[in-house]
Amino acid sequence: MKKSIQLLLAACTVLSLWGCSSKAAQQTTEAAATAAATESQKEESEPADTKGLPPYTGEAAELRFSWWGNDERASLTNQVIDRFMAAYPDIKVTGEPNGGTADHFQIIDTQLQGNNAPDLIQFGGNYPDYIQYLNPLNDFLGKQLLINTAEQFDQVALNAGTQDGNLYAVSLGTNTLVLAYNKTLIESVGASVPDYNLTWDELIAYGKELKAKLPDGVFPFVDNSTNQANYFSYYCQQEGTPLWTSDQGGKSYMTLETSKKWIQLWAGLREEGLIPDADTTATYAETGADSSALVAGKAAIGMIWSNQVAGYQAAMTDQLGATTLPAGGEKAYAIQMSQYLGVNKNSPNAEAAALFINYFVSSPEAGEILGTNRGIPCSPVVREAISGKSTPIDAAVYAIYDAISDRSIPQGPNLPNDQEFINELHLIGQNVAYGSITVDQGAADLFDLIQRLIIK
Repeated sequence: MKKSIQLLLAACTVLSLWGCSSKAAQQTTEAAATAAATESQKEESEPADTKGLPPYTGEAAELRFSWWGNDERASLTNQVIDRFMAAYPDIKVTGEPNGGTADHFQIIDTQLQGNNAPDLIQFGGNYPDYIQYLNPLNDFLGKQLLINTAEQFDQVALNAGTQDGNLYAVSLGTNTLVLAYNKTLIESVGASVPDYNLTWDELIAYGKELKAKLPDGVFPFVDNSTNQANYFSYYCQQEGTPLWTSDQGGKSYMTLETSKKWIQLWAGLREEGLIPDADTTATYAETGADSSALVAGKAAIGMIWSNQVAGYQAAMTDQLGATTLPAGGEKAYAIQMSQYLGVNKNSPNAEAAALFINYFVSSPEAGEILGTNRGIPCSPVVREAISGKSTPIDAAVYAIYDAISDRSIPQGPNLPNDQEFINELHLIGQNVAYGSITVDQGAADLFDLIQRLIIK
């Protein structure tokens, strides 16, 4: 790459002098300029072969890229943006981080309504709710998007971003839920760290033993009852009553009984002091490391996504560990796509946007920067490039994947109107925690919410 840039600069310098010189000087330098121009033309096509990057055929372009995440994610993402712009100097990319997930989608929704949304938008499993705003990427496959073969990209991940034969969003990595724990804290009070694949009863028993050893004001578990719809969905799957499936074009098997069992489970943990009280829980949104009771030292164990473990560790001085969600019932552990990148259908620079996505998901250079921040990469080439450089935290995440291999399932669809469900679920959980409504009423409200969103 460095040689290529030097040759291009040399050729441009010769050509510039040639255009400004007299006719005599022009004749003198014509042979050198021609040779340099020929070499330049060769080198212009070589970076795509040398670096595995497809060429850009458009005019100078500017892109806006919006995502959610903490400061660490922003730093890593901006590093990749800088490397991309070095590889494609005709394309300028401006990053627009939007904080937490809820903030991100509130901003994106407003921008889409105002026809001022970014060219590149990060989504979760809710991308199907935004298909009307997205540009199908099929025409770029095999050209600007070199992700159309198994050697280049996991095709299961490619299919996850496809609806009705159209590729609308490209997976940024695979992800799963884990229980992160403060290893330093747990061991300092003379307790053992939690094993893999404890059942719900075993985990609760472990929490009671841990509570007896923890200092006052520190709880065994974060209250993850309703701040993560995915945990509830996991429980429903274990109970054999999946929250939402693709059966018959979309069907929920959720029951009022399962709803009540879930809310009662956490109400019991709260009564026994195994999770924080309502006021403490309300203080921590649990949307990232900067709003986490685990990071703040108020709880020893909390549920987060596997790609968040490194970020949580970076925010703490204590050492983190990671273990599995509780075992039991039906297979329920979903290995799913962590996030997706889609292109705004109103973007005037779709080709440039496709090249950015390609670089982001398939370039070893980008992969070494991002690591597992957005999940385990879907590119075999990228995985090979970073495999020998994994941190202890990343190694712990890889071990989780091995530990759940016999109870994992394919990723299912998100409930329709997913973000609204997440928001309402959180409110129901708060009302139960504060005693504003009973467990029975909370269960009924939750069940009714699901039915209403399905009909909507």
